[in-house]
Amino acid sequence: MTSQTVTGVTLPADDARRARYVARVLDVHDHMSLAGLAEQADPLYLARRPDGLTVLAVPQSQLPERYRLAIYGFRLAQYLRSRFASDRVAFARGLFAEPAGPGHGEEIHVIGLEERTGAILRYVSVIASTDTAPLPVTHPDRAPFPCEVAHGINLFDHVPPAEPVTVREVWEIKRLMQRPSQRDASPARRLRLSLELMLGFYTVLAGLSPRPRFLVGDGEEGLAVRRLTRSLGEITVIEGTRPSLPEDDLLFPAYVERAVVKPFVARVPRGAEMERLLGWLRRALDAPNPLAGFQQLVGRVDGEIRRVRI
Repeated sequence: MTSQTVTGVTLPADDARRARYVARVLDVHDHMSLAGLAEQADPLYLARRPDGLTVLAVPQSQLPERYRLAIYGFRLAQYLRSRFASDRVAFARGLFAEPAGPGHGEEIHVIGLEERTGAILRYVSVIASTDTAPLPVTHPDRAPFPCEVAHGINLFDHVPPAEPVTVREVWEIKRLMQRPSQRDASPARRLRLSLELMLGFYTVLAGLSPRPRFLVGDGEEGLAVRRLTRSLGEITVIEGTRPSLPEDDLLFPAYVERAVVKPFVARVPRGAEMERLLGWLRRALDAPNPLAGFQQLVGRVDGEIRRVRI
């Protein structure tokens, strides 16, 4: 087998070709722009700020194809960069954007953009069930959410709701991401971006019909799950699962490279409780000191993590 040099390191030829491919994918999406998206789609939420930040939320079904590819390309690039996506699978399949998973229903993309360049600064999404009928979440024949597939469980077998809930009242939260350059931004700017995205995210949830009762997902407790306690009061973490995906799945490294990944069920505030949360977020953003506003928000929410072991 011949060898080639890539960025000063000698690699076998196949590895070198794969490394070049990944580098090109990252470069393409580092320069991709979503400029004009707000005018080309019908956003569920749109906020344009004087400093050039735009936050918008767009359903997958309303996205023009070029914007869909740009968003899914951003997701692939960030996961390749963090080694949560398989470079071998991406290279073998010639992927330049994350493919839509078979277990995905409608997806809503919540995006923080730099208005001038159209660059994605922050991103998160939620996906609906693929079931067309409003089956109870405890129904044995309902379609599983992607996190349930990875962990091999029905979440609601272990976190039974106190009252009947259908799959249409549950959404899975996915892909909380930021542009790498934002890690070098000031703490105040990073915090404001987080608050702006949270305001857009919960405004969208408040406007859905039927209103969501639960968010599900998975993540490292010290990162993704802990972040949710800043805005959600009740989160139940399920302990003892052994998540995995097949090695030919693009995202199988996400359950290898990360620390312990735990599934969770989070109650979504509704009615007056949701209005209070949205009011707290607005006040936090209006505060002269973003950190003080953020600390007030966290103190008011006082999120609690409960545990169920299986």
